[in-house]
Amino acid sequence: MLDVERYYRVLDLDSNASPEEVHQGYLDMTWVWHPDRFVGHPRLQRKAQHKLQELNEAHECLRSQSAAKRRQMARKSKYSASSPPARHSPSPNLSKSPTQQKQRKQAPPTVNTKKPPIHFKANPIDDWLD
Repeated sequence: MLDVERYYRVLDLDSNASPEEVHQGYLDMTWVWHPDRFVGHPRLQRKAQHKLQELNEAHECLRSQSAAKRRQMARKSKYSASSPPARHSPSPNLSKSPTQQKQRKQAPPTVNTKKPPIHFKANPIDDWLD
């Protein structure tokens, strides 16, 4: 479990981050630590290559861990004890004429497309470059 905590620290995230936050944190940190940003600074470029390897490892581990959790949850819900389906009475719409049925259209459900803001801890640039 200590490796997982280290992976969250590498991505600069809280340990209760969602898979979307993990991926966004990975994208943010790879942008910061991409070796191409340090052309002309060999020491920083080597450090960035090492840091990028850590980021890739952390992202892969946390991503596979979240996929395993989703599979486990799906398996639990699939095999959970459920009661047999209840018998339904005939549909009340069967006695209505087709024109009456067409008049009763339902509005499409609204989808919340607003994503919650992603918060992550940011370390000062001096800590990153040492």
